[in-house]
Amino acid sequence: MTRCRYITDRLYNFNGTGKPDPDMDPDFRAKMSKLCPPRSKGQPDPLVDLTPGSYYNFSSLYYSQIQSRRAVLHLDNDLLRGNDTQQIVEEFARSDEGFEDFRRSFALSMSRMGSIGVLTGNQGEIRRNCRFTNAESP
Repeated sequence: MTRCRYITDRLYNFNGTGKPDPDMDPDFRAKMSKLCPPRSKGQPDPLVDLTPGSYYNFSSLYYSQIQSRRAVLHLDNDLLRGNDTQQIVEEFARSDEGFEDFRRSFALSMSRMGSIGVLTGNQGEIRRNCRFTNAESP
């Protein structure tokens, strides 16, 4: 789920052009525009399902929607821009077989992350801004 405020630029003013994101499927854009009309300050900010039709389950549908230019977030759409990531989207979009590959890859990634040593005491820092170490922080 995400809030409409995170996708309104894609729907109405992509990259400051005053036009919608040309990479978004026009029918999908029309549907999203109904869910997220232009709003003024103080108006409600509705929630939008990131994978409509998935019934809150993460499945190959997510990747299929990216292939169909029906990604809600621009970040997801960008997965089609690189050769490596485009191939991954294609692999994971292939029904249950491809999604099983995703599950295995995800489990392996989580396992690897779990083995990363935690820094304690003065060995590390909690960043005030995730883009910079605290010494470099603007």
